[in-house]
Amino acid sequence: MAVISENFGALLLPGLRRIFYDQYAALAAESRVPMLFNVLSSTKAVETDRGVGAFADWREYEGTIEYDEMEQLYEKNYTHVQFARGFTVERALYDDDQYNIINKKPIGLAMAAMRKREKDAAAIFNTAFTASTGSDGGELCASDHAYSPTNASTQSNEGTTALSYQAIVDTREAMRAFQDDRANLIPVSPDLILVPPELEEEAHSIVNTLNKVDITDYHTNFVAARGLQYLVWDYLTDANNWFLIDRAMMKMYLTWFDRVPVEFAEDPTGDYNLQARYRGYMRYSLGFSDWRWIYGQLVT
Repeated sequence: MAVISENFGALLLPGLRRIFYDQYAALAAESRVPMLFNVLSSTKAVETDRGVGAFADWREYEGTIEYDEMEQLYEKNYTHVQFARGFTVERALYDDDQYNIINKKPIGLAMAAMRKREKDAAAIFNTAFTASTGSDGGELCASDHAYSPTNASTQSNEGTTALSYQAIVDTREAMRAFQDDRANLIPVSPDLILVPPELEEEAHSIVNTLNKVDITDYHTNFVAARGLQYLVWDYLTDANNWFLIDRAMMKMYLTWFDRVPVEFAEDPTGDYNLQARYRGYMRYSLGFSDWRWIYGQLVT
């Protein structure tokens, strides 16, 4: 029989904490959040990203310098949200030395924390065609992105083409035509295909086949030669939609703020005569401040 203690919760804490963080670290190694988002820390309740426009082309110097002003573009606020979940360990489990049951609880709590983060991150893409969460008031992928607050002309980063070799070639070409607020070309270089599990095999074939896909002649694989890679995300909920991404630009505009990283602690409000309570806590925000790093295909 285990030694009886009125403070058994404190005795269990070091072991449960180690199990929680070990499980969380193992799951974090496979997380798509740091692969896609620019993960930053924060010391504020709200973080703000303010967009600025582009400069005009340089002109030949003829004795005087023309000073330009960049237009103030859209503002994006990131308001951190708190998340918490806990579990209890009954005194009887401790007394009866039921660690096979007790130790499963911090494992489950760590899994739930990581699952919540992945779901929230994937929601950026799952709602890319429907949620007006952009700094410009529109969807992440839309056909009517205004050039700037003062220029109502629009451009698009939304299509309806199913994933294929030619679709990637065409989407890549469309992204290279993206323009800034002054209608100047932007150096966009798409290099990542983001797909749900249902499209993994197709993406793998497109990227890794030595020759051009689905033709009888042996032409080289242009997509592979351009260095495109694919990433599968189980939390993408639509079996047909896919995205082409410029990873360098994505890290500039797709942001995750960890205000309080995931933590595990004993809840001092627990009744030590009957049960001990443990809780996890995290606080974060996420979003995007510009759309020009991605092209989404809404496939029916």
